[in-house]
Amino acid sequence: MSEENVELVRSMLAPLGGVDVGGIDWGDAAMREILEQNYSPDVELRTMQSAVGIGPSALYRGVDGVAQYLQEWFEPFSEYRMDFLDWIDAGDRVIVPMRARGVGAASGVQVDMELTLSHEVRDGRITRLDQYDTPEDALKAAGLS
Repeated sequence: MSEENVELVRSMLAPLGGVDVGGIDWGDAAMREILEQNYSPDVELRTMQSAVGIGPSALYRGVDGVAQYLQEWFEPFSEYRMDFLDWIDAGDRVIVPMRARGVGAASGVQVDMELTLSHEVRDGRITRLDQYDTPEDALKAAGLS
């Protein structure tokens, strides 16, 4: 089952790799359909504990919450690209270290950071998405070292 989980997360994220996602309207009907296919209706998304996220440890619930978070996160950028560095099978979780690069729309400031996503998968859908500063933090939270 865990190989299927990795493939689910990879099939959803890989097409976004290296693409400028800054201008995507996450509330658009087509994007909403993609989110509904991949996320459980009661999905929970928790941002990083550090202040890099929209707010330290903010919680978003449901597909509407995921769409809201994505819109809020990408909106300040004129350009935003993600490179997914690995796909780590952690049982019912898929750990995805990534590098993000963006350009602030108003400031022109360039942002370059690494973070790690942990996707919990049940019944073929993502039920929880957590952000971590490092892959080690995500693996530790998953009960692995």
